[in-house]
Amino acid sequence: MFIPSVLLLASLSAAPVVPPPKPAPGLAPAKKDAGVDAIALPLVSFSSDHGFGYGGVGGMYLYAPGKAPYAHAIGAQVFFSSRGVQNHYIRYDGPQLIGQLRLEGRLEYRREMRSPFFGAGNKSAPDFRGDESDPRYSFDKGAPGFWVRLRGRPFGLTHPLQSYVGYGWRHTSVDTYETSMLEKEKPLGMEGGSTGQLLAGVLWDTRDDESDPTEGGVEELALRVSGSATGSRYHYAGITLSERRYLRLSSRLTLAHRLTLDMLFGDVPFYEWSNTGGVNVSEGIGGMSSVRGIERNRFLGNIKAFSNTELRFQATQLQVFGQSMKLGAVVFMDFGRVWHPGVPDGKWYEWHPGIGGGLRLSRRAAVVRMDYARSTESGRRRFYLTFGHMF
Repeated sequence: MFIPSVLLLASLSAAPVVPPPKPAPGLAPAKKDAGVDAIALPLVSFSSDHGFGYGGVGGMYLYAPGKAPYAHAIGAQVFFSSRGVQNHYIRYDGPQLIGQLRLEGRLEYRREMRSPFFGAGNKSAPDFRGDESDPRYSFDKGAPGFWVRLRGRPFGLTHPLQSYVGYGWRHTSVDTYETSMLEKEKPLGMEGGSTGQLLAGVLWDTRDDESDPTEGGVEELALRVSGSATGSRYHYAGITLSERRYLRLSSRLTLAHRLTLDMLFGDVPFYEWSNTGGVNVSEGIGGMSSVRGIERNRFLGNIKAFSNTELRFQATQLQVFGQSMKLGAVVFMDFGRVWHPGVPDGKWYEWHPGIGGGLRLSRRAAVVRMDYARSTESGRRRFYLTFGHMF
């Protein structure tokens, strides 16, 4: 029963953050007029970055006349991993709470034992040989926080332009090891503290399907600003530019590509160097959301750029425990790099690549991703089992 449970879980986890499906021309979105749906499931995952993950996830959908795809959605997760990661949250989604405006929000707590830190810049920790348990390359952190976002389509539900505004806040605590790179470099943010951010962005979305696209694309410009007025100990700003493009080569073959550039300016605490802005936040450089095959957050800096290219193949339809599912495969190539002031970043062409392949198992909006990746620089290999396409 593992596979269908995982797919139900992926669908449940994704529902609060995915906008309603685009209706076919001339048709209203499918909806349930009244009532409540609720579900709770165990959560199991694995990645080379976090180890084995376990916990539970649950959600509730409340329906009302004229509200599509639902009036309210509430989700919750409790998650632990074998490497000391915790990720717990409660999430809300109201697709048409204020007219046609969508209200989203999340209250969360994250805790990481041995969170990675290899130093700043594109050439950091040249003596690292793959031992992630080495205390020189890690620290402990905790980060309770929340975010809220108001999103809409100013020119109508079928128009590709979307815009959003929001606010996010979290308080990060930092505990270092005596021999760590963090103690050696002493970057801004070692004392921890609060980071409050004002968020804004615009998207131009022409995808044929948000959860499993085969045509179209998304262009996004996102801004974030932190300072005393936003409840932040640190004063900085960030800009994110992202392009995602999907080209259908045949009825079974899709070429997918993503290009992301993220730039931070001002007094940026070191634990923000890895984060990008936008509707879907990524980490890197290195890890399952930026460059697969490289250790998570292996390269950090104020400026990050990465590219992901996937050739996606839909192999067949399956019946698993009475459920109709699609089985697919991908081959991919990722690469990225960072720039950071005051440290050597190498030549402009010194990017960090990762290559690999994987399987995709999907049912409607739910996608299970299994990837095997290799760093062509170090030769080290990594495996990821998670939910949803990378982009």
